[in-house]
Amino acid sequence: MTAVRNDIGESSSLEHYVATQANFASIVTAAMGLGTIIVLFGVVVLISCYAQDDYRKILSDLIAVQGSTAAGFILAGVTLYIHCVNVGRTSRKLTVAARLTAMLLLLLAAGFLLQNLFGVTLPSAALPIFSATASAFGAEIHPLAASCFLLIAFILLLHDLRIRGGHYPAEYLAFVLIGLSAIPLVGYLYGISKLTFLRYSAGVPVLSALAFLLMGAALLMARPSHRLMSIIISHAPGGNILRRLLPSMLLLILILNLLVAKGAERGLYSDQLMLPFLTLIDGALVVFAFWRFAGKLDREYGARMQSAAKLAETNSLLTAVSDSTREPIFVKNRQGLLIFANPALLQQVGKTWEEAMYRSNHELFLPEDVGQIDEDDRRVMASGLPETIEQTLHLQHGVFTYQSTRVPWFDKAGNVLGVIGISTDISERKRAEDSLRERETQLEKTVIERTALLRELTNHLETVREEEKRAIARELHDNMGASLTALSMHLESVYKIFPDNDRWQERKPRMQGLMNSLVSTTRRIQTELRPNMLDLFGLKAAITEQLDELAERTGMACKASLPDEDVAIGHEMEIAIYRMLQEMLNNVTKHAKASRVDVILDVDEEQVSLTVRDNGVGIPQERQDNNKTYGLRGLRERATFFGGNVAIRSVPGAGATITIRLPLSPATAA
Repeated sequence: MTAVRNDIGESSSLEHYVATQANFASIVTAAMGLGTIIVLFGVVVLISCYAQDDYRKILSDLIAVQGSTAAGFILAGVTLYIHCVNVGRTSRKLTVAARLTAMLLLLLAAGFLLQNLFGVTLPSAALPIFSATASAFGAEIHPLAASCFLLIAFILLLHDLRIRGGHYPAEYLAFVLIGLSAIPLVGYLYGISKLTFLRYSAGVPVLSALAFLLMGAALLMARPSHRLMSIIISHAPGGNILRRLLPSMLLLILILNLLVAKGAERGLYSDQLMLPFLTLIDGALVVFAFWRFAGKLDREYGARMQSAAKLAETNSLLTAVSDSTREPIFVKNRQGLLIFANPALLQQVGKTWEEAMYRSNHELFLPEDVGQIDEDDRRVMASGLPETIEQTLHLQHGVFTYQSTRVPWFDKAGNVLGVIGISTDISERKRAEDSLRERETQLEKTVIERTALLRELTNHLETVREEEKRAIARELHDNMGASLTALSMHLESVYKIFPDNDRWQERKPRMQGLMNSLVSTTRRIQTELRPNMLDLFGLKAAITEQLDELAERTGMACKASLPDEDVAIGHEMEIAIYRMLQEMLNNVTKHAKASRVDVILDVDEEQVSLTVRDNGVGIPQERQDNNKTYGLRGLRERATFFGGNVAIRSVPGAGATITIRLPLSPATAA
């Protein structure tokens, strides 16, 4: 885990790295701005070449830059802009365009040098844009400016060339360009014409020198990730001190040197003493600067040592926790690359830290799991909220289920840098849950099968009961009915031979009453066992007969609403509906205390519906939910067997409504 501990220290500086990358983008943008300013400067100069004589003289005195020099600035600025746009893209078209403009600038600079150093006269037709102006291509410019253009062309052509040791030649050439542009600027600053003209008749204009200086700085800024420039803009101690110390050092040296030069001009001391004064002053500034630099470096070093000690303590604690836990812990950057993993995660993916470091999910997990893992990571980073995710991974040593908690990783500015996660192996629990769920499913299946069997048995018992009732009713009708009829006929003969006295005449009506009661009871029992009306005339007639009998027996107002057409729903369902109606009317008689009852029978293509409504005391809720209430329970069982249901609506004191709905199969409906 030594490599892991080292990488923990490296990953702690990731925020610093992200901040540096953000600075790179802003510096490249600044370089593009400088390139645009240089192009605009060249355009203004070219406009002055085509202006009228009066305006041209004003611009010439103000700018003092020739049109050929302006063309060089335009080519240099355009090429620099293309280089800045092409950072990170490496577009082939942009690369070719940048090289072509740089080669054109190289030819232009070479022409300037050939003309000034060797007296080679180039035809003005080579650059038609200047043929009609006084500042034609063949116009003389200073060799220093031509050398600067040549350096710019080489820098642009070699901008991304890297040699051994990680050095970029273009950076060193850019510093040379800045040094050459500083020569005439120092001459203008101190009023030394020798530095401005450098033994030539034409000097370097001050705006041209400033443009070359800005161009050198822009060329460095265009590639902030290169070695020398990265030192200047980095957040490390060297870069911070260099940015703070170098500008102030140069400014102090410039001011003091100007003061010493002014003192010599005013005669405060002789010119011979100026050089010793400058040596003493510059030496004192260097000593002061280095002394201050050493103090800042010591303070920053001490602060960094304290931070390093705290970081080492934190890292050791984090390492101890991560190494001792059996739960996989990981940290990924925004690109999805693994930058930290504890031994449990490395064991999970079957790799060492060197093999897993900075690897993507595609390189660590099997293809069937990669898509979901990437999607979960992106969702957590996009939402900025923690999530607990359950995922199943297909690993080399089997299939495992993990409960993974992922949280976004923020920097100090609130930007998302990546995702942090810890996973818990819940495979055993999932297997136990799956086993329990399978057992529950099997139990439910068994219960359903047993319930179906019980319903089949109940239906069979009801069928047997109905058959027994039919047989008993037939016996009552055939045997008992015939016997009672014969007995009645015999009694009529006996009545005729009774003695004509009061005693026997009183017995005659009593015997006739008993015989009529016995016949009525037999007929009622026969009807209850098997309604002849149902067998002979169907369900509608049986319901009507049952309501008439109820009204006659109890005195309640009974009303039936029946279909106009004949009801043909099958013999078994007719018996079931008739028995359920008997049960509901029996409940109304015993418990409802009602004075009115309505029965509604409705049959359509899909179902048959039977509704019994009364105006009694209603059915309490506890009675509706009581499974021990055999009447309602029997209704539900009968309805469930046919695939139907029973709905009860009741308001205390306002009656109750019971509706039974039974679906019709296609064969039954037909």
